[in-house]
Amino acid sequence: MGDNVLLIVGVIAGAIAGGVVGWLWAANRTRRQQAVRLQDLERHSAALEGSAVAVREELQRGRETVDRLQAELRTVTAEKADAEARASESRAGLEEQKRLLEEAKVRLTEAFRALAADTLKSSNEDFLRLAEQRFKTLTQEAAGELEARKTAVGALVQPLQQALDAYQQEARALEEKRLREISGVGRQLTEVAQAQTALQRETSNLVNALRAPQVRGRWGEIALRKTAELAGMTKHCDFSEQESVQTEGGRLRPDMVVHLPAKRDIVVDAKVALNGYLEALEAANPEQREAALTRHAQQVRMHVRRLASKEYWNQFPQAPDFVVLFIPGEAFFAAAMERDPDLLQDALASQVLIATPTTFIGLLLTAAYGWRQEQVAENAQRISELGRQVHERLAILIEHFAGVGKSLEKSVEAYNRAVGSLETRVLPAARRFPELDSGSGKPIPGLDPIVQTPRVLVSRSDAEGADEVTG
Repeated sequence: MGDNVLLIVGVIAGAIAGGVVGWLWAANRTRRQQAVRLQDLERHSAALEGSAVAVREELQRGRETVDRLQAELRTVTAEKADAEARASESRAGLEEQKRLLEEAKVRLTEAFRALAADTLKSSNEDFLRLAEQRFKTLTQEAAGELEARKTAVGALVQPLQQALDAYQQEARALEEKRLREISGVGRQLTEVAQAQTALQRETSNLVNALRAPQVRGRWGEIALRKTAELAGMTKHCDFSEQESVQTEGGRLRPDMVVHLPAKRDIVVDAKVALNGYLEALEAANPEQREAALTRHAQQVRMHVRRLASKEYWNQFPQAPDFVVLFIPGEAFFAAAMERDPDLLQDALASQVLIATPTTFIGLLLTAAYGWRQEQVAENAQRISELGRQVHERLAILIEHFAGVGKSLEKSVEAYNRAVGSLETRVLPAARRFPELDSGSGKPIPGLDPIVQTPRVLVSRSDAEGADEVTG
């Protein structure tokens, strides 16, 4: 009985310590969750800002490339204009040379005609033919030089034109890439907005579902069972659900009864106070949020009073003088404790132990440890009983062996007496039959007495004493 009381006191102390640690941990967890949400938003914003910065950098690089291409285009255009100017000057020079050649031809023709008319009338035709041939030669040389200059100008302008075409193609490709990337960022922003809308819709559906009392109650029962299974408990073996009892005020049915060693039970009832907490999450300003959290703390306190009024410890004789109120969320209990710091102390005074999943797991692990210790004690008791039985049976078996040894010793003594009597009284007369021709012809063998005796069983104390004497 004293061990059971110490076990129950240890369970209560562990649960109280676990409740306080769970409350502090839940408060820190709420802050961490808010910090995690803020960090997620910051990371999301940073990712979008990074994408925007990347797009801006890409646009800046595109602009720089376009500016560089435009500068190169201007340079190529200037070089092309310069080349065209030089080509134009060359063409003008060729035209001037052609004009001069025409004028020289005219002057030479007139001079030759005048000279031929005055002095060389007889060779006029030959001279004119030679002059015409010379003029044709000069004309062909001038035309060849003009064509060569045109070819040189074309060879100079063609690489510049090809480079200009390549720059224009690269500029168009960069512009198309920039437009595609801007379009991709727009699609990503649209997808993020759609995902945010879907998340808000699902959150709204979940909140609306949890506002229904039946859904909240069922969720609390499922969370209670999952927590028990997480702690290694097995249904119908380590705990029972919805076990009802009849009282003067009606039928009571707690959500769970946890079975402890020494045939003790802990009654657990799950309560989900969510209306005030959900209203606090949806509050538009800090004043509304504070008022909603205050209502949430009042709702939790009301559940404590109602559970204490049921007095489950009177309906379950094996239960200790307290009942566990299970709240399936660390944040729910932490929010209530922030607005009502005396909630836990007042609940303990009302014989109600408030437990969250974390502290409830600690309580169940303590119960499981008690089960293991009880099994170890039972096994030790069984081993002790089995050893006592084996020792008792071994003592009886040794007594039987001692009796068998004594019987063997008596049998050997009787055998030796019979052999002695046979050798001294019977065999001498029997051996005389062959002398009288009355024997069977078969010799009668002799019998040797048994000189070995059965080994005596000695106790351990006698054997140790004999060893000491021998030593």
